[in-house]
Amino acid sequence: MKKIIKYPLTFIVLLAIGMTSCKKEFQKLNKNPNTLEVANDPSLVGNIEVNSFFNSAYNAWTLGNGMSQYATFSQSYYNTLARYIPASNQPYWQVLYTDARDANQVITDSKANGNTAMQAVGLILRSYSFAQLTDLWGDIPFKNALQGQNGNFAASYDGQQTVYTDPALGVLPSLRAADSLLKSSVTAITGDLIYAGDITKWRKFCNALRLRYLLRASSKLSSAAAEMQKIVSDGTIFQSASESAELTLPSSVPYAFPSITERSGDYSIKYLNTLLYNFFVNTGDQQRLTLLFAKNVTNQNATGFNFSYYGGMPIVSDANTAQVNSASGFNSSIFLSSPSSPVLKARVITYQEVEFILAEASLKGLITTGSAATYYVNGITGAYADYGIDAVSTAAYLSNPSVVYNPANALNQIITQKWVGNFDVGFEGWIEYRRTGIPAFDAASANLNGGKISTRFLYPPDEQTINAVNYKAELQVQGGTESTSYKAWWEK
Repeated sequence: MKKIIKYPLTFIVLLAIGMTSCKKEFQKLNKNPNTLEVANDPSLVGNIEVNSFFNSAYNAWTLGNGMSQYATFSQSYYNTLARYIPASNQPYWQVLYTDARDANQVITDSKANGNTAMQAVGLILRSYSFAQLTDLWGDIPFKNALQGQNGNFAASYDGQQTVYTDPALGVLPSLRAADSLLKSSVTAITGDLIYAGDITKWRKFCNALRLRYLLRASSKLSSAAAEMQKIVSDGTIFQSASESAELTLPSSVPYAFPSITERSGDYSIKYLNTLLYNFFVNTGDQQRLTLLFAKNVTNQNATGFNFSYYGGMPIVSDANTAQVNSASGFNSSIFLSSPSSPVLKARVITYQEVEFILAEASLKGLITTGSAATYYVNGITGAYADYGIDAVSTAAYLSNPSVVYNPANALNQIITQKWVGNFDVGFEGWIEYRRTGIPAFDAASANLNGGKISTRFLYPPDEQTINAVNYKAELQVQGGTESTSYKAWWEK
């Protein structure tokens, strides 16, 4: 027989009080006062900046420098993507959408609390993410993207022209709006790791990106020239290399410059590409060659300087001994042990790039302010300043007959110098090659894309599963089959 125990009413009341108290204590203990339950805007801004700038350096070092033909990866285990095999680059796609989502949150919050400066920062950072996405993948989920919090994980694709020009969300209208907000803003930018909240420098960063994308789309946008001229006339643009959009990365993981923590085996298979080596030789560019690269194995004990002590490697499947011995690897004293070196700064857009943009714009009659020759000289000066190369060496380089501005060869000079200056800046060398065809890339050696330089990444596998309906609809736009030869809107 079960024995029933009867407790006094006072005991039951005390037990209930005790349990309620314990529950409250558990609630207090389970809440970490040192962790943000909802990310605030300053923390979002800093996180987006680190993601954007680190990934610009990381993607360049691990893939972009190969696809831009600055470097050759000597072993087939590492170099299939750099040989233009169709690939998705899904990790970067995910980073960019995460950054765009977080920037969108900054925009929403800043509109609500009236902080126009932070709203502008959000617009700039979101625009950069979307521009990277469309320049690297083509048509993308855009107008209906960033709706995951509403349960929408399957957004339709929009064309690149829409991504660039949509009045509400487009890259160019958003950057234009950001500049206008910053121009009249009296609020503060917080959480900023790039310019420490300096509104004028953020305007210059914004206008640098505007000039990049306006030039890129200038053959398709009748309004591009007028807008570029307005930006130049306003004068709020980078004035020196010290204003470039760049970030000094820490010396420790996970955000160290990628060469610093790379395994020796991964580091040692990266060599100076023949195309870049020939540029150094043909223009007498001793300074950048010796700063970035080491003497080859055959001449590693040679004294003094001679271009023959260095060498380039063509795009190869697997380099043979002779190719390895004659080609220059990266300068280990810089890339493995000098985290504070200006060479290892993570860059998104620089003063030198802006000057080369203006040089091309001037040459083509898109702007009337200044001269192409002056902008060209400024670009080279800025490129040398990026690496801390002294003024005397810069002047000597500018006096080289192959470097002196030549009106008959000006476009090739401008774009090639811009290509060199964008070394270690994401995929910019590859993107600009697709726009201009300059310099002439090697499309034959060990190419895995039918002898063609690919023009885009494939869509990530997640798009084919999570967003299958819209992915299949996009394939019909491309002719029924996804192709790495499907060109950008601004390429056509």
